[in-house]
Amino acid sequence: EVWDPKSLKISRVVLFNYDLYLPSDFQPKPVDGEVEEFFLWTIDQTKESMALDFADPIKPNCYVVIIDYLLRMGFISPETPGYLDVLRELRSGDCR
Repeated sequence: EVWDPKSLKISRVVLFNYDLYLPSDFQPKPVDGEVEEFFLWTIDQTKESMALDFADPIKPNCYVVIIDYLLRMGFISPETPGYLDVLRELRSGDCR
């Protein structure tokens, strides 16, 4: 689902996420004008970046990608309240 602040509506879309394993010395470079820089965060820094009062907010559609990764890699455990509800919503997209 994507939040559109102009229309105050949420739209349902399917996002395909892929894990890309790179060498530890890989240095990405911004070349397409969409981002200014890349940086490497720890899992804790990534979680902190999702706070509503974070100084440099993340685009809303990125939250879904981060949550999906945290679930798949075990950084959010099945004992977390709402775990199954979130997992069900993430996996319920229509991929036609």
